[in-house]
Amino acid sequence: MSSTLELVVCTTAAALFDCTEELEILNRDGIEGYKEHQRANLMVPLQPGVGYSLIQSLLALNKAAEKQLIEVILVSRMDSDTGERIRQSIHHYELPITRMSFTSGTDVTKYLLAWKCDLFLTADEDQVRTVLCGTSSKAFTGMAAALVCNIVNTTPNTSSHVEQLDSKTDETVLPSEVNTSTNPVSSTPLASSSWPEGQVRITFDGDGVLFSDEAERVYKTKGLEGFFEFERKHGHIALPKGPMQAFAFKLQKLRQSLGENHK
Repeated sequence: MSSTLELVVCTTAAALFDCTEELEILNRDGIEGYKEHQRANLMVPLQPGVGYSLIQSLLALNKAAEKQLIEVILVSRMDSDTGERIRQSIHHYELPITRMSFTSGTDVTKYLLAWKCDLFLTADEDQVRTVLCGTSSKAFTGMAAALVCNIVNTTPNTSSHVEQLDSKTDETVLPSEVNTSTNPVSSTPLASSSWPEGQVRITFDGDGVLFSDEAERVYKTKGLEGFFEFERKHGHIALPKGPMQAFAFKLQKLRQSLGENHK
C-alpha cells in the first residue's frame, strides 16, 4: 500500500472506546485504583466508543483506495503502562493504529502540532474549546476539533456535524461554538436506515464554521435590521476564513485522491 497521506486524525481513548466505567473508577478510587483495574482487565477489550464507527470507516478508506490516505493516531493522558489495555483493545479490533502518545497526565492538545493533526476527536468539550479558540495561534492553525457524543441522550448546540452513516446513536460534532448552557439539548436519533453502509458524509455550516462568525455577531448585537444593513455594505467583500475551512479543503483533496469509484 503506497503512502500518499492526505488526512491525519488524532483521537483520544475516550472517543475511540467506551471508558465510562474506567472514569468512574478513577473518580471513585483514585489513580492507584484505576491502574489496578486496568492491570486486572488487561486482556478484556474495551467496548467501542461513540467515535469508533467513524474512525473505523475512515481507516477503511485506505483499504478501498489501496493507499494510505488517512492516518489515525491515538493520544491519551494515561501513562504508557496503564495504556497497555488501550493497545490490546486496538489489536483486538484489528484497527490499523500504530502511532500513539501516552502523556502521563499532560494535556494531550499540546501534542497535536507535533503529529501534524488535521482533525482532533475527543469526548472532552474543554479540549475542543482549547483547539478551536486557539486556531489563531500557530499551535492550532488549520486544525479542526470535534466533540463525539451520543445523540440519543444529548447533543451540544452546534452548527456543523460529522455523521457516521452506519451508526444510529453516535455523532461527531464539529462546533463553531460549543454549548455552555447547563440545560440539556434534546435530540432525535437520525434516521440512518436509508444511508449506504461504510460511507462517511460530512456537512458544514457556513457562518462560524467555513467562514468567520462576524455576520452572526452583528445579528446578535444589532438585530435583524442591523444584520441586513451589514450585509448590504459588505456584500462584495469575501468573508474571512472560519475555523474549519482548512479542514474542508483537506477533505476535498482526500475525496479527489479516492478517485471516482470511491466518492
